[in-house]
Amino acid sequence: MVIVWPDARPVAGAQGDLSIALTILRDLVATLAEARYTGGSPTQLSIYVAPAAG
Repeated sequence: MVIVWPDARPVAGAQGDLSIALTILRDLVATLAEARYTGGSPTQLSIYVAPAAG
């Protein structure tokens, strides 16, 4: 499974919001990788966050 965040610029300036979003995404990757949370079917998840154009 892949999540692509093509434009992180709307939250890039708000460091607190960006940090929260990245923490949630990191936790999602970890949770989906564990069989106990996925009914015995761990799922590999990759998340790509496009850098803010500068």
